[in-house]
Amino acid sequence: MKKFFVAIGLSCLAFLCGCFSEFNPATGREETLMYGDEKEKNIGAAASVQVEKTVKLNTDVDVNERAEKILKRIVAVCDRKDLVYTVRVIEDDAVNAFSLPGGYVYVNKGLVDLVTNDDQLVAVIAHEVAHITAKHAMKRLQGAYGALVLQGAAIASGQGGMAAGVGIAADSLLFANSREDEFEADRLGVRYMKRAGYDPSQMRVMLGKLLEHQMKEPPRPFTYWRTHPFIPQRMARANEAAKGAAGFRDYLNITGEEK
Repeated sequence: MKKFFVAIGLSCLAFLCGCFSEFNPATGREETLMYGDEKEKNIGAAASVQVEKTVKLNTDVDVNERAEKILKRIVAVCDRKDLVYTVRVIEDDAVNAFSLPGGYVYVNKGLVDLVTNDDQLVAVIAHEVAHITAKHAMKRLQGAYGALVLQGAAIASGQGGMAAGVGIAADSLLFANSREDEFEADRLGVRYMKRAGYDPSQMRVMLGKLLEHQMKEPPRPFTYWRTHPFIPQRMARANEAAKGAAGFRDYLNITGEEK
């Protein structure tokens, strides 16, 4: 057991020595990071290649131009302009959207078809850009790296049960957005919508449409509510961000007291 804790200590020390701090204008916080911008771009580029090997991209010119026009307006007012942002529409009827580090945004055609105006599609794209500006994926990757360090130490020490538990935690870090990440991406998305001249109230409307769709659709492994949970609370927070104050029902949703 002593060797186990020594291994953990040495691994964590190596992890911390590779970190640096920088101010993130999107979050307004001084943040400790393990990977710099160039590493993030490389990770995102490699991930996008893998994604595009496994999906069919939509080739409709009008659909793609619509998404690209929106992206350009959001990027022009976002908090990170050091990246080359791209948006791709995936030919899939599942209602979903996601982003990768380094500026890559993907929106399923099923979600594009669900919206009833451009502002609602803006809400989705602005939210995904916000995940990138706040470096949420990179922070989850750091968390997963730390978990993998712990897992390796557990395996080396013969603590198989602990290693399995850490592996599950690492998967959660990589594949599911946290509650706070979602709230922050919505808040930043509303900010970018305001700056770009779109209607920020449509963030809440879009979330409402997603919630209605969720209630009608059977569970699927990769849908918006799998990768973007907590929709009722997000609706309340988004409404508060757009209006500058929370209504009574919003307050109940935010505190979790709404049934």
